[in-house]
Amino acid sequence: MDKLHAIKVCREVARQGGFAAAGRRLNISTPSVSRLVSELEDHLGVRLFQRSTRQISLTEEGDIFLNRASVLVDELDVVSSEIRERRSKPRGHLRVSSVVAFGQEKIAPAVPGFLALHPEVTIDLHLDNRHVDLIQENFDLAIRVGGQDGLTASGLMARKLYAQKLIFVATPDYIRQYGAPESLDDVVLHQTVKQVSGNWGVVNLLEHDGAQVEFRMPEKFVVNSPNAAVNAVRSGHVMGLIGDYLVTDMIAQGQLHRILPDYATEDQPIYAVFVHRTYMPAKLRVFIDYIVETLGMRPTA
Repeated sequence: MDKLHAIKVCREVARQGGFAAAGRRLNISTPSVSRLVSELEDHLGVRLFQRSTRQISLTEEGDIFLNRASVLVDELDVVSSEIRERRSKPRGHLRVSSVVAFGQEKIAPAVPGFLALHPEVTIDLHLDNRHVDLIQENFDLAIRVGGQDGLTASGLMARKLYAQKLIFVATPDYIRQYGAPESLDDVVLHQTVKQVSGNWGVVNLLEHDGAQVEFRMPEKFVVNSPNAAVNAVRSGHVMGLIGDYLVTDMIAQGQLHRILPDYATEDQPIYAVFVHRTYMPAKLRVFIDYIVETLGMRPTA
């Protein structure tokens, strides 16, 4: 027995003063109304209605029960309506985890525009390069670099947000003072900074004709932070192999120059990772859509 449905039927019987009238109001048959009333009475162990051939009325126990139960039913209807509205209208709090550099450079600048469009949403953005446990740590979304291995088994889903590649860059001052390498073999003769991220060490560089060339960046100066690598390059004393999303604007403004432009790493995808849900909350759905739309296609440097 669906107790909630049975309570609603009994309440309508009391309001309409009869089984047939309640059935017409609820668009169910009179026998169904009678059956639900009887099942609820059996469950409670009391009679809710006094029945006669001419009229039906609430018993004392029925009056007490329906008065109190109606309050609960109405409250449940209100809560259910609010929850359904949350699915259709962005509202509530989002906890987002992101890798540090991408979060600083791409996600954080996008958040204010999103909040301006959806003022009933609030966001906590946590920047950390570790893989957070979305469920245990109560995160709605994680921005991660790399593949989707293990997501299906873990009950997680992913949507591609962006694809970064590494490109060679240096400042105009560096090029004036030290020149620019004309080939990959020349790089070892230069002052360099190497960004280490995960297993990145040997990288596959692609020429414009699609041929792959294996290349290892010199290890004269190694850092594990993309932002630190960028700042080292901006000092004017080293060249680097840097994520394009970090330096595209600097190249456009002339602060950095791209060198060895025929070489770049293969694209490395960046994903929005979230817990699989049949009914995704509107706040999460529209946030992911907004980030995808805001980032758009990766600009070419």
